[in-house]
Amino acid sequence: MVERTLDDRELLYFKDDTLEFIALVVEGRIYSVVHGPDGREQIIGSTGAGQVVGETALIKDHGRESSTFASGPTRLLQLGSRHFGVLFEEPVFLRRLLMLMMLRLLQAIELLELVCLHRLESRLARFLLANLGEIDLALALPSVSLPASQGVLASMLNTSRPKLNVQLQLWRRSGLISGKLERMVINDLEHLRRKAFALN
Repeated sequence: MVERTLDDRELLYFKDDTLEFIALVVEGRIYSVVHGPDGREQIIGSTGAGQVVGETALIKDHGRESSTFASGPTRLLQLGSRHFGVLFEEPVFLRRLLMLMMLRLLQAIELLELVCLHRLESRLARFLLANLGEIDLALALPSVSLPASQGVLASMLNTSRPKLNVQLQLWRRSGLISGKLERMVINDLEHLRRKAFALN
């Protein structure tokens, strides 16, 4: 394994690159992104500490399915493709790989449903619910840690930054949420759930 450090927004690999390695995120975050014909970017995945990125390198005969970049300083351990043969001889590894691929497929289906079938308000509410973190002890309310950039969050939700900003401001004014993106507090969890699952 080779240790590698990436700066904020530094690319790990480009879409269609050759499949030369998989990587374990030690600290930081990696976003997977695809670009439309008009150049608009859609973040399709997020990989944090303790998770593997680039696992499709284990499947031969195609290039990378997306580009990936670091969010903030990120440290990785890369395993080169010459070591893959040894891994495939391990039944435990194969079971875990199958579970990981199934999880990625489920996440892709959820993302497809989210960005294609729901309005922004519902998409944002569902995203917040899916990423609920610990209880804010000072307020005894649930909180969510989101990307520090509205641009990144907008790309994850398949919308523009200005539209996302308007939606967040409306929710702040109504008292549904408070705080900043890095630590957003949900003041009315039931109301957020109703928004998430309202009929479009």
